Order: sequence, then C-alpha cells, then structure tokens
Amino acid sequence: MFDCHCHILPGIDDGSKNVQMSLKMLDMEVRQGVEGVIFTPHFYADMNSPETFLRRRERALQELEANLSLLPRVPKYISGSEVHYFRGMSRAEGIESLCIGNSNYILLEMPFRDWQPQFIDEVEEISDVLGLRVIIAHIERYLDQDRRLVNRILENPDFLIQCNAEFFIERTKPALNLMKTGRIDLLGSDSHNLEHRRPNLADAVQIMQKKDKKGALDHIYRVSRQIFAAAT
Repeated sequence: MFDCHCHILPGIDDGSKNVQMSLKMLDMEVRQGVEGVIFTPHFYADMNSPETFLRRRERALQELEANLSLLPRVPKYISGSEVHYFRGMSRAEGIESLCIGNSNYILLEMPFRDWQPQFIDEVEEISDVLGLRVIIAHIERYLDQDRRLVNRILENPDFLIQCNAEFFIERTKPALNLMKTGRIDLLGSDSHNLEHRRPNLADAVQIMQKKDKKGALDHIYRVSRQIFAAAT
C-alpha cells in the first residue's frame, strides 16, 4: 500500500502539530503495511508563494528527518503538496515546483463551492499546456457537484483520481460502486492527526479486498509505484 495523500509533516498546515505526532502517525502507517507515503501539506496561493511554501515544507521535513531514528521502521517517503484550486493557476509562475518529488504529478484539491465550467477548463490547461499529470484529490467530496462537470473529470484519461480511505469506511456502497468502474487510481488516508483523522489505509483496503474482482487494488498499487519511481 501507498498513502498518496496525508498531512503528516509537522507544523506546516492543519495536520500534525509537532514532530512527536508525526512520528506516531508514521509508525501507524508502517504497522498497517504502508510501503510509501507522499507528504502533501496544503498549498493556498492566497497565503503563500510557491517559494515560501517550499521553504516551510523543507524546514518541516528536516525537523521530521532529524527524529526518524526514533522509529523502528520508516516507510519510503516523498514530498509533494495538496494544491488548492485558484483562478489562473495554469499560468501561475512556479506551479510546477509544487509537483510530487521530481515528477510531473501534481495533487489538486478542487473548489468546494459550486463548480463552473471554467474550473474544469483551468485544470485541463494544467494538463494540456503545462504537461503536468493532474491527480484529483478525494474525488468523493465532489460527487454532488454538477454531474456533467464531474464526468469531465472522471472521463478524462489524463487525470488520475484519488480517493480517501474514509470514503470506503464511512460510505462503503458508493465507494465500492466507484471502485467497480475502474476509475480509482490512488488511495490516501488524508490523515491529519491521531484521533478522528488518523492514518487508516488498512481499514479501507480490507473493505476493498472483499469486493475487488477486477484488479482495482493491483491497479492502484501499480500507479502508486509509478509515481514513486518518477518522483525519486
């Protein structure tokens, strides 16, 4: 398993508050069989420039790495970001620096307000003009948006679709229905803490395994490995 969306880096966003919490979260990941983790702290363009964000992310990573020897085992990890949609992002300077590691994969959080066609146009430009591989974060949060616009996302073969483990745990039936379409490419815990938003990938995978007759988990594993290979 690979956790392709989490907020484990300490003190950079609304996720882990300190190194001690981050270490406990990483230990939980390992104990659940997680092989690799992508650190994806929130990036909001109205709060930070890419340069400022990357400096903050590097400080948080260095602080965590200085204490990793306290853990019996450490999963593979890569730094990325969860980039919140903003108008003009396909033309924004430095957007490529927010990709996962050395890859061209970028995790994008769509707006939670009502979608407009220009939102999808902008995301398509990120892919078509900049050549970035867009990963749509936690698709389940947008399924009540205008279905035509959601379908533009789901039907675009250039986009990768990420689901949160929570979707399978709390809304099992619709999650499994989406899994059966073959349109889930990546899983993430979207973990923020040790309580109500803890690392929980193993719980979701256990649910998926019972109904996976079309190789959905094999596909997710394969895509995850491809991203790690491209990013390192």
